[in-house]
Amino acid sequence: MTRTFDHLVAEAESVSVDGWDFSWLDGRATEQRPSWGYQKLMSERLARVRSALDIQTGGGEVLAGAGPLPPLMAATESWPPNIEKATRLLHPLGAVVVADADEPPLPFGDEAFDLVTSRHPVTI
Repeated sequence: MTRTFDHLVAEAESVSVDGWDFSWLDGRATEQRPSWGYQKLMSERLARVRSALDIQTGGGEVLAGAGPLPPLMAATESWPPNIEKATRLLHPLGAVVVADADEPPLPFGDEAFDLVTSRHPVTI
């Protein structure tokens, strides 16, 4: 069966990507992960700090898998479905999720965190 570009776009627009869940692409798309592993590097750094901020955390899956988290852990996110998902996932781990418009300034004071991470920022 040959599908048109418009059909494929319509299909993509109809599926949920809450929490950046792209499982509907399983078997249809491939990607190559870098050898260095972002989550592993994040975990190593989180273990050495007392406070951290993850900017544009998405659904919080990467941060949640990088634990244990420092005593003060915050994350920002702008997309409402991801804010809810990240809050459900990260709050039990001791992290607070702050709704933020992804535009400067961040809602935190200067030097509030020992470490700031952002896996793939939407804006800089």
